[in-house]
Amino acid sequence: MFSKKACEKFFAVILVLLLACPILAQYIDLGKFKGVEIPFKLKFGDTVLEKGTYDLEALKNRSTPMCYLRIKKDKKILCLIEGERLDYESSGSGKIRDPSIPDKLTLKMKKDPKEKIFYFIVETGKSARFAFLKLKFKMDYED
Repeated sequence: MFSKKACEKFFAVILVLLLACPILAQYIDLGKFKGVEIPFKLKFGDTVLEKGTYDLEALKNRSTPMCYLRIKKDKKILCLIEGERLDYESSGSGKIRDPSIPDKLTLKMKKDPKEKIFYFIVETGKSARFAFLKLKFKMDYED
């Protein structure tokens, strides 16, 4: 049979897992982008990302309309950026009619040299679980 210490350890692990589940369930995965090459040194708050390859994840908060971009390197989360939603063109009937909407999840990157801001634009596409989302995330950059 189990000893008392083994039972205590088992219940401690179960307790930790039960406490961690709500934290992990806060975000819904919208899409992942592996091996994205970032051509500039980026800054977000106190975090500085050097030029290089990173993994990006678009996330949606389960209880609010907020969306986030998680930037990771070697499975380590470096930062979580809050984004803003952009609207597609719609017809008078409320249907979205913008011909530029992609079929699948896409990531676009562009920079604004005047403002020194680097943008990540994520579009979920037409057939995703959360279809027709267009999200913009911004960070400062250095050449």
